[in-house]
Amino acid sequence: MKRLGFIFFLIFERLLAVLPFAVLYKIADFVYFLLYYVIKYRKDVIYTNLKNAFPLKSEAEIDQLRKKYTKIMADLIIESLKAPYLSKKSILSRFTFNNIDILDHLYCKNKSLFVVCGHTGSWELAGMIFPLITKYKIYGIYQPQSNPYFDKHIKKIRSTFGLYPVTSQQAYKTFIREKENLILSIIVADQAPPKNGDHYWTNFLNQETAFFTGLEKMSKSLDYAVVFLSIIRTDRGKYSLDFELLTETPKLTTYGEISEMYVRSLENLINQYPENWLWSHRRWKHKRNLN
Repeated sequence: MKRLGFIFFLIFERLLAVLPFAVLYKIADFVYFLLYYVIKYRKDVIYTNLKNAFPLKSEAEIDQLRKKYTKIMADLIIESLKAPYLSKKSILSRFTFNNIDILDHLYCKNKSLFVVCGHTGSWELAGMIFPLITKYKIYGIYQPQSNPYFDKHIKKIRSTFGLYPVTSQQAYKTFIREKENLILSIIVADQAPPKNGDHYWTNFLNQETAFFTGLEKMSKSLDYAVVFLSIIRTDRGKYSLDFELLTETPKLTTYGEISEMYVRSLENLINQYPENWLWSHRRWKHKRNLN
């Protein structure tokens, strides 16, 4: 059954991929109509997340944000289906870069690094292009999919231009083996961690929020610099990648310092471009156990 579902998806993907973006965005408009007005995709989750994050916004402002977010989500769905079939020139033309010289600076200092971001803009397309814009060997840390056919397909897409996908469970061991190479590893670090575990808790978007500590632990142990990546949607299918150096000396930081710098940078980005984040994700499904 999993194989059959994947085959139907692949046929659908390839049929859409041959269409120009002008046509695809018309389809995206229809997808938005279905998601927002007909299916009312995760309406309660999105509304609750937005209301809790922005308690001072009116009902009208929250609904307008939900509408903008759903339109962007429809575009992302279509862009993701088209992405595997874009040329290097075509995909690069969709991005502008700010402070990208940070990567050259660290490379010249023989320093490996983690590029950490959130689910903002088109994080999938942004990850794909890194082998095209820097000399580093690029890894992308990901969570495996339950459907092995989709898992293989997603890894193939992400590695289109030379990125090496690695599971979160294998990442640290992989980087230890790669110590002779200069590594740039991309981490999307705003996923909701499981209920129990060694998490970093902080106030994020007006709510007590748990974050994985893997970024902090690995950067300190491996002595990787940490760079925050803002992925900003500037137009349909157009994005700006803005780089911010959080620390070049992770071993000198105190517990929670790297996590806190990441959280504050992500929060500032979301406050600037609130429709740009993944609001349909159940980010706050667990509460802190104080016992």
